[in-house]
Amino acid sequence: MNHGVHFMAAIAFVWNERRQNKTPSRTKVIPAASEEQLLLVELVRSISVMRAETVIQTVKEVLKQPPAIAKDKKHLSLEVCMLQFFYAYIQRIPVPNIVDSWTSLLVLLKDSIQLSLPAPGQFLILGVLNEFIMKNPSLENKKDQRDLQDVTHKIVDAIGAIAGSSLEQTTWLRRNLEVKPSPKIMVDGTNLESDVEDMLSPAMETSNITPSVYSVHALTLLSEVLAHLLDMVFYSDEKERVIPLLVNIMHYVVPYLRNHSAHNAPSYRACVQLLSSLSGYQYTRRAWKKEAFDLFMDPSFFQMDASCVSHWRAIMDNLMTHDKTTFRDLMTRVAVAQSSSLNLFANRDVELEQRAMLLKRLAFAVLSSESDQYQKYLPDIQGKPLKPFIFSLF
Repeated sequence: MNHGVHFMAAIAFVWNERRQNKTPSRTKVIPAASEEQLLLVELVRSISVMRAETVIQTVKEVLKQPPAIAKDKKHLSLEVCMLQFFYAYIQRIPVPNIVDSWTSLLVLLKDSIQLSLPAPGQFLILGVLNEFIMKNPSLENKKDQRDLQDVTHKIVDAIGAIAGSSLEQTTWLRRNLEVKPSPKIMVDGTNLESDVEDMLSPAMETSNITPSVYSVHALTLLSEVLAHLLDMVFYSDEKERVIPLLVNIMHYVVPYLRNHSAHNAPSYRACVQLLSSLSGYQYTRRAWKKEAFDLFMDPSFFQMDASCVSHWRAIMDNLMTHDKTTFRDLMTRVAVAQSSSLNLFANRDVELEQRAMLLKRLAFAVLSSESDQYQKYLPDIQGKPLKPFIFSLF
């Protein structure tokens, strides 16, 4: 097509005009296309000269140099609308068409990382990558597979940076992070798409500062796709390459899980779901084991929304089950708490509170396990020194 870029830009503009009204039932960070928007996808698919590879190359050109189109202040950026269309398009074309267009798709993904797209646009790039992996989990050419791994690493890193946009360093010397004390826009988990669209304004799109509301959406998206995506992209003999990436993601996740304040609740829910999904894969253990155990032993551990309990049960089950030492470490801490009671300078109330905290964690670990999983530890739990420890609490 002689004017393919302008044609696709017009498609993106109309895409925004045909979006469905906001409804409370939509719960995805990446918006679902309306019926009228899907007609645009079918229109492009029906044009014989617009093969999949041609569409991908044209979308790339629109993202690099979007044509100037009049729009009001409520209009999403042309790049975001273009990617929303492209995401729906990728979902609906045959697998062979996607596989044959891999080279063009790889170029689009690489270029998109360099374009400083608005946060919703970067979410869509991860969505497109995930769709490709779901339809074509392996590439025959080793170079193609390595290119796929590299671009996956870069895209996930970019989303991780957005996830950490609500964090700040505690000191300039150390890389410790904590949740910013300033109020954050609340996201209740039921209108994520609407929240993203409400946040999009020309001022914010051109700003170098990522609005903190996007951190919740980034964490939510990672919790939905990251664990399975990495497991598919990196083969069994390549899992070690994933660990540094996951360590970096956990660097952003842990500060949110340490913060039990009300305004951090949406981030906490997203992070515990992300950790739960990662913990289901044994090879990820090195990236989260120590942090998860420390969070479990934190005095404020049980200060969480009820919806997080099932995720923590899965995390603790995976933490305690996949090696023989973690549960014994917990038992040792409980035993030490009892044996240290001879300290003459210890505060009795503080000591009892410490014992109660450890007993609650031991009970939660057992509750999170399979039935009779810790039966062999029953004599240790019922016997000394835990028996007097339990009775001392009553």
